[in-house]
Formats: sequence, structure tokens, C-alpha cells
Amino acid sequence: MSAEKVKLTENVQKYLDKSDWKSAITEMEKLFAVDPDPQVRVRIGDARQKLNQKAEAVKEYVRAADLHAEKGFVVKALALYKVALRLDPANKHAQEKMEALHSNTAVSVNKKEPEEAGAAAPTRSVIPLFSDFTPDEFNDFVKKMVIQTTPPGKVIIHEGEAGNSIFLITRGSVKVYTSFSGKRVDLAELRPSDFFGEIAFLTGKPRTATVEAAEETDLLEVPEEELMDLISRRPRIKEVLQKYYEMRVRSTIEKVKGISP
Repeated sequence: MSAEKVKLTENVQKYLDKSDWKSAITEMEKLFAVDPDPQVRVRIGDARQKLNQKAEAVKEYVRAADLHAEKGFVVKALALYKVALRLDPANKHAQEKMEALHSNTAVSVNKKEPEEAGAAAPTRSVIPLFSDFTPDEFNDFVKKMVIQTTPPGKVIIHEGEAGNSIFLITRGSVKVYTSFSGKRVDLAELRPSDFFGEIAFLTGKPRTATVEAAEETDLLEVPEEELMDLISRRPRIKEVLQKYYEMRVRSTIEKVKGISP
């Protein structure tokens, strides 16, 4: 990290700690000129919201989403377009750009998002699911998604409970675990681009595991009632979800076979 970037980062934090949003924005603009990281635009958007500059904040979130989309980070882009649309539901640019994500190379060709340096690859990536949707199915599916931020330690899904909502992680991570003979058994840790919750929907059975936020985590949820309405209008979406689920089950079986003695 360059000395200039370090200094600017320190300045930004200093002004944020003082709630001096205008000065923080000035320093973040300088920081972005040195390191054009989309997350800097997100933080500028957050600062704009603190200043009650909603329209300017929306522009920043859309700009950050566009940058992520250009790099192939479909899920990050999707989350930020949803943030922008939560603030301004009529924002045409955000809506059109979100719909265009279906033609993003990560979805249409590679069926895989680029891997970030130092970050583990998702184990249940949503990209193959998106790839099997038609453009109209994709658009209807993502329109139903609601973005939410979950604090660390909060349980998102309880094992044994009924529920058909499905979730996509866009930031942070969650722990998946079950109970066996009164003891907790950890099953997995899911990260951005991982997708979960579809098993209960497809089987009609109670949740098979507990899912808990391991840190502050952003999720895109398709609520149960919205999902049921979506399936009633586009029944093939359920078929795609079933195919996605079966593909993951086969992958798990092959991995188990590969490590068996």
C-alpha cells in the first residue's frame, strides 16, 4: 500500500470518527483517484445519506454497482443496485443495469465470478442458478429479492422450523450447523455468492440446519410469500431450483467419494 493511500485512509477514518461527513467525502474522492475501489464509492454513498443527500447517495451506489459489474462481480453489483432501488424505487438506471446482469460474462459465459485475492471461493455459488434462468425469469427472481443486514450472532434460519424463504449472501459470512445427541456439529461456513434455504422450499420439510451470521452480513432474501407467487407465475423457476439443488448434491457425493478410503 502506498504512503499516499495510507495517509488518505487515515484521514477518511479520522473524519468519519468525528462525523464530519463532508470532509470525509473530500478525502474519499482523493482516495478513489489513487485506488479506484468500488467500496470507496459505497462509503461515499453512506456519507451522502448521513447528509440527507439521498439522490447523490443513490448515484454513488449505482456507480459502485456498475464498477463491480464491469469486473464480473455480479452478486456485489446486484446488492448495490438493490440498495439504490430501496432508496429510489423508480430509479430507471439501476433497474435497467440490474436486469442487464443476466448478460454479464460471469453469468452468460463463465458461469463463475472472479475470485478476490485472499477470499475463499463460494461453496454454493448462485451463478449456475442465474445462468439457467431466462432473462425474464432472472429479472422476476431478483426483483423479488429484499436486501437486509444481519448482525453477528443472529440466527437467520432455525433447524426444525418451517420456512420457505431463500437467501443469497452478498457480504460477510454465515455458519451452518446442526445438533446431534445434544451437541452442536458445524457443517459449513458460507460466504459471498453462496446461496441457501432452497432445500426446505423444494422438499416441503422443516429446515435441516441452523444458519447464523458469523459477522455482520448482508443478505438478499426472496421471502416465502414472494417466492410462492413467483413460482405460480413462472413454474420453470422451481425446476431450475431443483436442478441447482441436485447438482450440488451430486457434487457433494463426488467429493465424499474422493476422500473415502
